[in-house]
Amino acid sequence: VENLLSVSRLEEGRMNLHVSTELIDEVVAEALRHINRKSAEYRLDVQNGDEYLLAQIDAKLIVQVIINIVDNAIKYTPPGSEIHIGWKQKGNYIYVSIADNGPGISDQDKPHIFDMFYSASNQIADSRRRIMGLGLALCKSIINAHGGEITVADHVPHGSVFTFSVPAGEVELHE
Repeated sequence: VENLLSVSRLEEGRMNLHVSTELIDEVVAEALRHINRKSAEYRLDVQNGDEYLLAQIDAKLIVQVIINIVDNAIKYTPPGSEIHIGWKQKGNYIYVSIADNGPGISDQDKPHIFDMFYSASNQIADSRRRIMGLGLALCKSIINAHGGEITVADHVPHGSVFTFSVPAGEVELHE
C-alpha cells in the first residue's frame, strides 16, 4: 500500500524530493546495507572507481531504487549468480547499472515491466514465477521525478541489466 501511495504521489507531483549533492558510492553502499539477507548466496560485485561521482538526488529515494532492483536480481536468479553494480558519468548525468547473469527477461515482457501490477511470465529454475508488481513502477516514478530515465536490456550472454540516470552534482566550494 505504501508503494502504491508513493507511486501515486510521485506521478501527481505531490511528493517533495529532498535533493542534495551526494556521492554515488556512498548511496550504493547505504542501499547494500539493507539488501535481503539471502544476498550471501550471491556474488555482489561493486565497481569502486578512482573518481568520486556526485549526483543531485533525494538519497533516501535512490537508495530505495537500488534496493528494489538488487532484491529483484536476488529473487529471480539462482543462488550463486553474480550481480554487478557500476556507475559512470556521461555529460550532466550519472548512470547506475545493475546487471545479473540470471535467466533474463523476455522481449515481450520488457516493455511492460515498469507498469504497475505487471507480472512477467518467466519461469525460473525453481519454478517460481517472476512477479513484478509495484517495485519497478515505483523505481520508474522515482527516477522520472529526478528528471532521469530507467531502462532494462539483455546482459550478454544472459541475464538482465537495469540502468537509471540521475542528474550529476557539482562540488560547491565555500570560501
